[in-house]
Amino acid sequence: MSTEANKLTARRMFESVDRGDYDTSRAQLTPDFAAHMAGNDHAMNSDEFEGMARMFTTSFANSRHIIESQLAEGDWVVTRLTWTGLHVGDFNGIPASRRPVRIEAVAHDRFVNGKIAEHRTIIDVMGLMTQIGALPAAA
Repeated sequence: MSTEANKLTARRMFESVDRGDYDTSRAQLTPDFAAHMAGNDHAMNSDEFEGMARMFTTSFANSRHIIESQLAEGDWVVTRLTWTGLHVGDFNGIPASRRPVRIEAVAHDRFVNGKIAEHRTIIDVMGLMTQIGALPAAA
């Protein structure tokens, strides 16, 4: 597949999660898909990845990935994005704050035959936790 087709597939995966369309999201992944989140040693399979996405969309209403830019080379696509939402439900033991959140993230996706085989994400966890009131703001 072309790098442009891979960029479109990465975009489609984020957009389908935003819509809660997990069938379309899964259709973008290879059967042996593995997701890695910065700070977590455990590689998630597609079921675990979907569970994490559902947890975020349940805890944060109107969550949305805003694609800021994408770069592609070979079988890799890097997506720089902003993620937004409203904290309306329990998130990892933190009760709903009703606060809006806006954080930055970078995703690296490796493609095999036009599907995402490996997903690596770095997100601003400290910013998220500060915005929902779980951590004090920096002085």
